[in-house]
Amino acid sequence: MSTTPLPEADPLQVLVYADSLSWGIVPGTRQRLPFPVRWPGRLELGLNADGGTPVRIIEDCLNGRRTVWDDPFKPGRNGLQGLAQRIEIHSPLALVVLMLGNNDFQSMHPHNAWHAAQGIATLVQAIRTAPIGRVENWRAHGRHRW
Repeated sequence: MSTTPLPEADPLQVLVYADSLSWGIVPGTRQRLPFPVRWPGRLELGLNADGGTPVRIIEDCLNGRRTVWDDPFKPGRNGLQGLAQRIEIHSPLALVVLMLGNNDFQSMHPHNAWHAAQGIATLVQAIRTAPIGRVENWRAHGRHRW
């Protein structure tokens, strides 16, 4: 009888749902910074440095993405559209990090901080009601410093 080692447990997954600031755009170009230089990459490398439960950062970052507002010149930038499906695709998730709101202030929008905050609140509600498998007790995985 051969002994086949069991596969390691899946890493805890963290979805970063964001815009160009997280995508890692090099200003003035269409180039992207390498993963270990972008903040989501630094986060993943830092969380995995101690050899504890592995963590995978899933980047879903789109240049020009807004909270809940449409862009009149670039379709598909409304952050609410498709969010539930992205969460379902990547579940189970231990955490969703939102880094949106900056593009809500672009000159073609008459929005202020209140509007961006309302957009974030709408996204949080969408995350809470998304059809996902959650990692209910991520602390049991040994990550107590989050």
